[in-house]
Amino acid sequence: MSDEPVVATEPFYSMTRRAGDTLYLSGFGPVDDDLNVIGADIGEQTRFTMDAIRRTLQGEGATMAQLVRVNVFLLDMEDRDGFNSAYMEFFDGAPMPTRRLVGAGDMYKQILVEIDGVAWLGN
Repeated sequence: MSDEPVVATEPFYSMTRRAGDTLYLSGFGPVDDDLNVIGADIGEQTRFTMDAIRRTLQGEGATMAQLVRVNVFLLDMEDRDGFNSAYMEFFDGAPMPTRRLVGAGDMYKQILVEIDGVAWLGN
């Protein structure tokens, strides 16, 4: 995976927006720069999505430990355990963000997961 921050491929939104010490992250999903779906199962799609979030935070000078809130949307709530397993790999003892997890039912290109979030960049 690239170490470059993720940039929006659509002109009508920003992938991140900073307001003071708060960084807002748009919805990230398992799609590449050409909008192709990456990953065949919830674990692969979650890892791709979380890696994009990690790289984006790094591009803003932040770490996963500064991610304070996430909203997770799953196409199928039956994927919850597989999602949780892959999701936990990205925190390595860091404080866990608060989280909302909902079943979305209808997602772009039938991706299995989408995640947005908020990071605190202050002291």
